[in-house]
Parts: sequence; structure tokens; C-alpha cells
Amino acid sequence: MKQDIPINRFDGRGITLEQLRAFVFVATHRGFAKAGEELGRTQPTLSLSIKRLEEDIGCRLIDRRQGSIIGLPDEGKQLLPAARDILSRMTQALQSVKKFQLRGKIALGVPDDFSIKNLHKAIAWCLAEHPELKIEITAASSPELSVLLEKRQLDIAITKEMAGQPINANNKNILSIEPLHWVASKIEYFNTLREIPLVIFPDGCVIRQCAIKALEDVGKPYFFAYVSASFENVKSAVEHGLGIGLLPRHSLTDALYVLSSEHDVPSVPAIQLVLQVTAQGELYTLFADYLRRSLSE
Repeated sequence: MKQDIPINRFDGRGITLEQLRAFVFVATHRGFAKAGEELGRTQPTLSLSIKRLEEDIGCRLIDRRQGSIIGLPDEGKQLLPAARDILSRMTQALQSVKKFQLRGKIALGVPDDFSIKNLHKAIAWCLAEHPELKIEITAASSPELSVLLEKRQLDIAITKEMAGQPINANNKNILSIEPLHWVASKIEYFNTLREIPLVIFPDGCVIRQCAIKALEDVGKPYFFAYVSASFENVKSAVEHGLGIGLLPRHSLTDALYVLSSEHDVPSVPAIQLVLQVTAQGELYTLFADYLRRSLSE
């Protein structure tokens, strides 16, 4: 007697881009409120999209507790980069179908005191799709970029701020929110150190402000063991044991030891990446929208 062999008929046909977009934005912003604000959708709508996505795939993608996002299970972590890539490629495909071409010159400021995943790739794709577009890129610290924006020497810039600050201006959008973590090259207990050797960014940097305020709030002495405006230099200095740093979640590597409350570290707020447009005109609006979608997804 021939035995029927069960066939896995899942082929992803029931999954929609809206479901993937809901998952990506909720996972990126670590909550429904900000994701809903960015997408223009209600929390119940986002929750339903993610629930149906989980049902279609057959596994949990986001860990929730009393309505709050507490993290991603392994399945969610595995799907997130793939979902981002799908949405990014769809954006590229739709833009290539449209017949308009961006023409002109854009002065863009990007932070060199923060690593933005896929930024260079997104800009390269845009230039490839719009050969008559010229982008002049200035990489500097966030305080320097803010000054250039005020002087109208930049049309668009990406800067970082302390998370939770209201975005009242129409020309500003939050790209992402990043928790900060105390890191070192090995296990360190703050209560055993007479002074904290800080590896940190220069004066004016919001991450520096967060670190200093956290230490001063608990009365912990510190000194500046290494100061650099370069994100990579700061990370390398921590990795080589020159001191203790405060870095965003996305930059953590196996060479960095993440310190937690069991190591007596003081709590710190999160930071947010903000896209700001000062120039007026359709060219800048379209390019900013392209950046926002590419980097958020």
C-alpha cells in the first residue's frame, strides 16, 4: 500500500508587503506606537498584520509582554534582514519603473560618529538609478552637521539625538531608535573602579552627554581615556582595552563585552537617528523620502 507523503505547501503566497513592512517597522522601533506613527497605521492594524504573518509562517516573530516588545526570537532575528531586503528591493523596482529622473545637486550630511547600516549602498543605488543626480556628501559629527544645517550649507542631513524628544518640525523624521550599552574589552565592575576610563566622542555629542550624565547622577568619577569623533576609532579603542565606552546596539561585536546591571553600570537613555531637510523643492523631498524608506527598511 502506497503511503502518502505529507507535503509542505507553504510557498509564501499569502504574505503581503504590508505584513512585512509592519514587522520590520515594529521590530526596528521596538514598539507599535512609533512604528504606527511612521507608517500612518493604528496599533491594532499593525498587531493584526504581524499576527497574520506569524500564522502564515507558523512561528512567533516578536516577543511581547503586556503589550510591550521585549525582543525578537531566533525566527524573528532571522527574518528581519531578509524582510528589509525584500522591501528595499521593491522600493528600488518601483522607482525604476517610474519614469521621473532626479536631476540636480544635493548637499548631504552624514554622521561619522555613528554607523548607519546600508547608507552607502542606498546612496549608490540612487545614483545608479538617477545618473543626472549629483550628491555632495559631508561626513562629520552630529554637532558639526547641525551647524552646517543652520548655515544652510547642507540640504539634508542625518543626525542623532536623545530618544523621546518630540519631533515638531515637518522637515524632520525619525529613522531609527537605538538603545545604548556600556561596553568594554572584558568584564568590568563599576563599583570596583575608582574612576571610569571613558572612551568617548567629543564635546557636543549626545552619546557623550548620556554617558557623563549617567555617571554624574550616581556620583561615579570618570576621566577621558580616549576621545575621538570617529565611530570606528572609538569602537577600536574599546575593543583593545583602552577604556569603557557607550555604544549603540547595532555596533556591538564579539570583541566587545556588554556590561549590564549585574556589573553595576548606571542606566542610560536610547538615542534616535533623525533625517532633517532644510532645502525646499521636490528634488530634496523625493530624495529624503527615498533615504527614509531605504534606511528604515
